Amino acid sequence: MTSRSRTPAAAHPRAAVPVLPSPRPALLRDPWLWVALAAVLLVLVRSLGAPLGEPVADDFDHLHHALFIRGGSWFGSGGSGSFWRPLAYQGYYGLLHDVIVMHPVWISALHLALLGVVVVLLFDIARGRVPGPAAATIASFPLLLEAARALILVPVHIVDLGLLTASVLAWWFASRGRLVPALGALLAALLCKETAVASAVVLPWLADPRPGGSRRPWFIGSALLTLAWALTYVAVRRHLAMQLPHGLEAQLTPALFLDPARYAWAVLGSLRAVFSLPMQPEPREGFVLAGTLVVLGIAVIRLAGDRSARQRWQAQRGLVLTGFAWFMLATGTLLSVYPVWSPERVVYASLGLGAALGITLAAAHPALPMALLALRLVSFMLAPTALPRVTRSVPERGAFVDFERLARLQRLMVEARTALRREFPTLPHGAKVAMIHPPFLADYASGDRALQIWYRDTTLRWVHWDQMEKSGARGLAGAMEFQEGATPQFRRIEPEALRLLFVAGTLEHEQHWLAALDTLRRADTLQADREARHFVGRLLGLQAWCLGATGKVADAEITARQCLAVDHEDADGHLTMAAILNGRQQWSESLAHLDTLLAYYPEYQAGELMRAAVVKRMREQGVVPGARAASPPALR
Repeated sequence: MTSRSRTPAAAHPRAAVPVLPSPRPALLRDPWLWVALAAVLLVLVRSLGAPLGEPVADDFDHLHHALFIRGGSWFGSGGSGSFWRPLAYQGYYGLLHDVIVMHPVWISALHLALLGVVVVLLFDIARGRVPGPAAATIASFPLLLEAARALILVPVHIVDLGLLTASVLAWWFASRGRLVPALGALLAALLCKETAVASAVVLPWLADPRPGGSRRPWFIGSALLTLAWALTYVAVRRHLAMQLPHGLEAQLTPALFLDPARYAWAVLGSLRAVFSLPMQPEPREGFVLAGTLVVLGIAVIRLAGDRSARQRWQAQRGLVLTGFAWFMLATGTLLSVYPVWSPERVVYASLGLGAALGITLAAAHPALPMALLALRLVSFMLAPTALPRVTRSVPERGAFVDFERLARLQRLMVEARTALRREFPTLPHGAKVAMIHPPFLADYASGDRALQIWYRDTTLRWVHWDQMEKSGARGLAGAMEFQEGATPQFRRIEPEALRLLFVAGTLEHEQHWLAALDTLRRADTLQADREARHFVGRLLGLQAWCLGATGKVADAEITARQCLAVDHEDADGHLTMAAILNGRQQWSESLAHLDTLLAYYPEYQAGELMRAAVVKRMREQGVVPGARAASPPALR
């Protein structure tokens, strides 16, 4: 009996064991999520020094509506004269108006939390497509730009933050094939800001339909929802006769889509903002440009020469192209606001660009997304910080409002409100309050509604210098003066002293010199705060001019010099000194005072006339006048 030959078990080839990818950690345990979330902390750190959450400018329109026009319709303006954004204006301000006024820092905390939600959702979407480092780059992309700080700074930027958060939420639902919640989030984005039309266009392409499903319901649902919103939006704007600010409504013609200057402005400005660069040239832009070209250059070389890199990119090509489309569509909406640049609008557009770049760089090489992250982080950290004090003028970086200007306006509001409530704790019904020598953009930052909200009285009014001239400053209940170098920066002016200044001005114009002098001296005794230098200087300057007119030249010179020691900008002090020096034939010194005056107050008629007279007299005496000074010593 022969036994069947057997092959030893060891001789059989072993079955191949599939190598399974290691499971992803739970979302909150993924270390790369916390790397991405660190961007939220950086936004906060880089915003410190600004009065976080302090309402300013448009905030007062919406707060005024919420506080004094309670129960307004969702189809109303919400305090805006330009846009129908009910979720942001009626909803947000209607719910949080007391917090905004009483505890503004909590508004910044809320906005930071929403940015954290954006990062978590973006990371959760991205980590299913790219490795952790690339997912962290994509998730932090909209936060690591200078303009993102503005989103947590003032309440009104809930418009852009709501647009951002709701659009990302719609994307997150779409990536899970959940149509109805995605459309709900899209509607929320549209009700925050009309720019969400870009989200509506790309949403079907971002969707991942469930097995056996198609994208058709996504296209139909997104289109019908957007159409319904658009018809309602147009109807509401027409009913309320809304107009875009800055006269932009008149520019909305088909020709704007054929204007290359608008496209260049929108695209180049957005790309600069993505790397935390302002519209104006910056010293660091050479470093940013070189670093960007190196990163992108390496990616191109890798994709051109490495087949596996190209295959990885091809597998994600749809999302890359959709991301670029998102960026271009969102950037295209800026054409309507040309040339009013506000970089915080770019945060939303950067969502698509971040996804496209992150996926492309990850396909080329795993280290490239982190290189881009590091480059943008450095530029973000070099962006200007908040100014510690309110300055008379503002840095010009090519934006109507950016973080630096916004923080300055907020500090202006804090200083003005604190000084007013300290010096004038209560104001009578119908009171008028004056702000003398205001800094640049003070009117934009406040307006009557700020005063009314601070005192909870809709009858209060700010009055300006030209209005006081017409009324003789009668009926003032309070007055303040801005002082750039003082602490505090707003100083109390006695309303009666201010009224007497206008009385004296009328007497001086009528050449009643002695009566004007007596009135000015009475005003001077009433003014207790001697740190109100512009007002005190104005009293002294007009006294000097009146003394000179009465023939008391020595007294006039002493008073004029006292005036300029108190306030080197005072027009009457410079005019008086120029007249005295002209009489002594000290023409160069006379012109120096006049040039200083005209540098502070261009086209000041009395200064121009006196300068022309001095130059004429010099030429009659055979003296060649020097060139006109470009700026006074104090401004150089």
